[in-house]
Amino acid sequence: MKAIRIYALLALMMTLAFPSCAIIEVNGLGNDYKDLTESQKALVRPLERFEDAQPGLVYKLTMPMLKEELEKQPKAIVRVFNPACRGNACKPLSSFQQYAQENGYVLYQVMISYAGLGDAVAQSAEFPLFVIDNDYYRTSLQPLYVRYFTNELVGLPRKTKERDVPEELVGQFYFFEEGRLMKVTDEL
Repeated sequence: MKAIRIYALLALMMTLAFPSCAIIEVNGLGNDYKDLTESQKALVRPLERFEDAQPGLVYKLTMPMLKEELEKQPKAIVRVFNPACRGNACKPLSSFQQYAQENGYVLYQVMISYAGLGDAVAQSAEFPLFVIDNDYYRTSLQPLYVRYFTNELVGLPRKTKERDVPEELVGQFYFFEEGRLMKVTDEL
């Protein structure tokens, strides 16, 4: 969170120092939907029913929809991830899907933004993807809507501050049994 404030402050300072260069683009502060091509935007759909979700598409997801779905599943994992992840630490989406299937889980892979959507969709030919519906949280600020979403996912009040979230509730993999949170981890 401090890094975002620093970047925003630097962007403001640059704008004031160089007014003729006032066009500054900072990725990662919003949901990055505006950066999608028209063909990528066509892949994003509102989620009506999980049963109708198609592989290779991205569905806007709200917490009430997800909570209701998790209650129907004996065992489920919700993975909240950044689709723009680059480097050796970023594993193929199919590896998480394979783990879930081999261990009897239903997996919901939830993106925090639309950045990297093309790469994510290219990897999701066998399963649908989901993205946090920031409109539901009435903010376009990614740090806020992601925090609200994950807070609600673990059963905390929506606006709980990051510093007040217990360490055992922080991670990217949220394991559920019949809608009850069992554990949160950063690795499978």
